[in-house]
Amino acid sequence: MNHGIVDVFAFQEALLIEAVFGIVLLTMIWVGFRRWLQHKERMDRLIASQTAELAGQNGAQMERVEARLEAIERVLTDGGAQPVTQIEAPANSPADPLSNRDQLRSNP
Repeated sequence: MNHGIVDVFAFQEALLIEAVFGIVLLTMIWVGFRRWLQHKERMDRLIASQTAELAGQNGAQMERVEARLEAIERVLTDGGAQPVTQIEAPANSPADPLSNRDQLRSNP
């Protein structure tokens, strides 16, 4: 078989075009994968911060419930004249001193 020089160059051009398209395709896949990975990492950070915030809120709620439970236990074990006010006192007290900052600013 005698292939002409044109056939050889045409084959090499085809291989070169396929290689270029392959490299471009792999680059696009890699960039897309990196963007997806960055998105997943950002979402993980957001979820972690929301989870930490919820845990803090649940901890504060649990402290208030425990304070009320202790008040109920004291009323039941000690008895008393005003059990309702003793039980409600921990619920009315602020769990966070920063929650009264408006009152503190108005009364220097």
